[in-house]
Amino acid sequence: MEFNFKSNSAYSYMRYGGYQGKYKGKEYYMVPNPEASINIRDLYDMFSKMDSILVDLLNIGRICIDSEDDQTKFTCAYFFVEQYGLLGFMVEAPINADFLLNEEVTLKENNFINKNCVMRTKEYFDLFFPFTKDNEMNYTVTNGKVKLETNSDLQKMLNRTSLNNQLIYSSFYCEKIDWIIEYAKKMYKTFKKYVDLANNSINDYDEYRARETINDYYFSGIPYKINMYGNTPEISWQPNCLKQAIDMAFGFMLCSEKNPLKICKHCGKVFYAKNPKAEYDSSQCRNQANVYKSRNKIKQIKNNYWNYRKSIVFKIKLKYNKSILFIEEIFVEGGEHFEFIRFNLAINCFIIT
Repeated sequence: MEFNFKSNSAYSYMRYGGYQGKYKGKEYYMVPNPEASINIRDLYDMFSKMDSILVDLLNIGRICIDSEDDQTKFTCAYFFVEQYGLLGFMVEAPINADFLLNEEVTLKENNFINKNCVMRTKEYFDLFFPFTKDNEMNYTVTNGKVKLETNSDLQKMLNRTSLNNQLIYSSFYCEKIDWIIEYAKKMYKTFKKYVDLANNSINDYDEYRARETINDYYFSGIPYKINMYGNTPEISWQPNCLKQAIDMAFGFMLCSEKNPLKICKHCGKVFYAKNPKAEYDSSQCRNQANVYKSRNKIKQIKNNYWNYRKSIVFKIKLKYNKSILFIEEIFVEGGEHFEFIRFNLAINCFIIT
């Protein structure tokens, strides 16, 4: 990516080999398949794939804004999670990072989980583990330390990693499809306003609202550390989940002078433009757009011709007392050749139109 993410920012994120949708009451969740496992092929560097992650998520937001169909939402969420894994809302939304140590969880103002921003910790925990029994996944707090208790061999292996990883990489961990879709929609709305402002394609009132939309896209708590492996220090980003990495990359993208993400002028898809002058996401879109432009141009010429013909006939009839039939013959002979018509009108009617 062209947003100055150094190689030492490589951060392996984990996804399962497969996911499925599952209902809990009226809520629809994305959850790892029961038989799904984790191997080295399911680990990937988030930043090396950030171009495609941003493009896919923005296009999902665009599709879901235009459609309220539940099947469309599921298909979009399933596609994204299969490719990149769950977003990690559980560890990204709280303000208090060690929320399992507290009786209540305080959430960021712009979170997608709960508008009240304050929840009981156990209630919050159960929200992300709705299909587990206490013996499958639970937690205890002893002497100021959190311990996850499980009977899963895979979870016991994860217990050797950080608490964040133990939670969001758990085979029991779930996220609501609505959270994923609302996140994608908000990101696309922000990006669309950014593009409208960049193209000067909106009026003053809409410009004010567009700026407010962008200003409202708030994220915080992006951790980093300084590494000194060479002659100069470098920032090493330390996101705690996929969503946090996406928020950071999206912020860099919006503030970049050479933003490579664009919206196709023909089909409306978001695409990564290798050529900064590119206006279309594919040659097919460019060709179709040119065809439509050509058709519209011909249509406009014909409209101009008939409007011109209609007005000039009556103008000459009234002013020069020439018969309409005679003038119509000039138009018929001239067809759509304006210069021929103008010449004959000038010679025969003593007028240059």
